[in-house]
Amino acid sequence: MESLSTTITTRDAASYLLALGAPSYQYQPLQHSDSIRVIVLHPSPNESDPIECTICQDRLSNGSLEYEAVSYTWGNSGLTHVIHCNDARQRLRVGRNCHAALRRLRLPKERRKLWIDAVCINQEDLLERGHQVRIMKDVYDFASGVMVMLNDEVPECRLLLDELAEVISILKSGADLVRSPPCSAILRQLENLFEDPWFKRTWVLQEVHGKDCVTIMYGSAAIPFVAIRKLYSGYTSTRATRISWPLPLDIMISHPIEFHTSQFRLWNLLYKSRECLATNPRDRVFALKALVGSRQSEMDYLVDYTQSVEQCFKQVATFLLPVVGLRILTATRHPHDLGMASWIPDWSQNLPLQFKSFWDEIARDGYHDDSFQPPAWQPPRVMVYEHALKPWIYEDSYPSPTLRVFGFQDAQIVECSQVFQFASVDDAERQMRKIYNQFSSIRLHLNEKSRSDSPPTPDIFSWGIFDSKVHNSMQDTQH
Repeated sequence: MESLSTTITTRDAASYLLALGAPSYQYQPLQHSDSIRVIVLHPSPNESDPIECTICQDRLSNGSLEYEAVSYTWGNSGLTHVIHCNDARQRLRVGRNCHAALRRLRLPKERRKLWIDAVCINQEDLLERGHQVRIMKDVYDFASGVMVMLNDEVPECRLLLDELAEVISILKSGADLVRSPPCSAILRQLENLFEDPWFKRTWVLQEVHGKDCVTIMYGSAAIPFVAIRKLYSGYTSTRATRISWPLPLDIMISHPIEFHTSQFRLWNLLYKSRECLATNPRDRVFALKALVGSRQSEMDYLVDYTQSVEQCFKQVATFLLPVVGLRILTATRHPHDLGMASWIPDWSQNLPLQFKSFWDEIARDGYHDDSFQPPAWQPPRVMVYEHALKPWIYEDSYPSPTLRVFGFQDAQIVECSQVFQFASVDDAERQMRKIYNQFSSIRLHLNEKSRSDSPPTPDIFSWGIFDSKVHNSMQDTQH
């Protein structure tokens, strides 16, 4: 007989023995296109009691349906715990983080209705997984609230929690939040909170996107998002901490940039989420669907867990290519060990990308439309001199799709330098200055004095050097 993977204390020895011999929970197929599963989490005043719940089906079209959606990180999928389902007649193994989230969300006296993906989606059914991901935006939009589960609080967070408690009290009273800026110790603890793995996951972006009612669970503390936002700004309109506002929180409150096509919106999101992580490489794309906007249904066919990672990225490339054109090559980073054509971007990588190609919607790669009007707001533009390479032809040939590009030779590379690696922005600038001073021909061309300490002219460094780690803000990317 298989033993439970965690030590538990039960109130009733008979029910415990029944649970040990209970069969595994068997998922029943969802009946409708808008069907979801919701769990009813049974109450318990004793934290060490086993998790008991009832799993039931409902429909998003049911106007009386109420539940809270849980946003958390899966963690190590190899570490599992058991929860008891349907009056302990069945049992279901879930990951450690899921089990911990249910334990922290359980109420002492009242039942609680929740949607949590590890339980409410049959993870073994790839077709169901794909369908549920396609309606994930609706699942979180229909929820009465979103509970963000961070890791257990660390001992050094007491000053932060006390400060947030004061802020929450003032906000609840309706009074104006007039308060001295937080001290450096509190800000350091806030920065430590932002180091939680939740802030680095791709999936959480759609789970909190545009949500008003978000509660962040940090250990036993329940913190409204607005309190963290106020603290981060130092109770003013400026940034108080040394680190940037995490992308999931920025996604929560910011209005998405309006692009004219779903392809370019996905292209932009793939850039913004480049540093986010996902256990399944395909989720680096699938998790962004809900953020694409009103035309997100155009991406439905891409969300398919039955295809391989290579097939997924190939589908994404062919989806983007008609709009993005040859700029798709700017997302290609090598080496990779995926079995696909070399021009197809590997979206599982976290290597930095140049923001210009992902923010400038005006098509230039062999495509022009006089009726195309750019959005009212445009990020800072940098003039890039380029020749149109047209036409390009895509051929879905076996074994690898081929991208043929026709153009003309503008120049020829006759020699390549060494590969440069930069430890920081300052290091990059130092090395560039050193290189510049080594080329006397450049100085002569610019009528510069030939001396080793000659500073570079603005023309040479007019493009500047930017730090890819702070790309969330357009103001932060240009130095």
